[in-house]
Amino acid sequence: MDERRVGNFARIDDGTPLAANELKMRYRMRDQQVKFATNAFFFQEGDAQLYNKARYGEFRVDANGDSILTNLRDEGLTVLGRKRD
Repeated sequence: MDERRVGNFARIDDGTPLAANELKMRYRMRDQQVKFATNAFFFQEGDAQLYNKARYGEFRVDANGDSILTNLRDEGLTVLGRKRD
């Protein structure tokens, strides 16, 4: 992860310890593409336009590398959508 906490692929896990800026994430292969967590982000009907500028997904990742998509963010990393209580 970089200084903005944006992740980029670094390597396939080879059993060596993770570096300070590395995070292990489980993935699946579908149609010869790497997929993290879910391929869906659910939002309220009528709110699709709030997510049109999405460029990044924000994930929570547990110690096993399992992840869940929690937010979508724009190019400037601003969280998109309605504020949740």
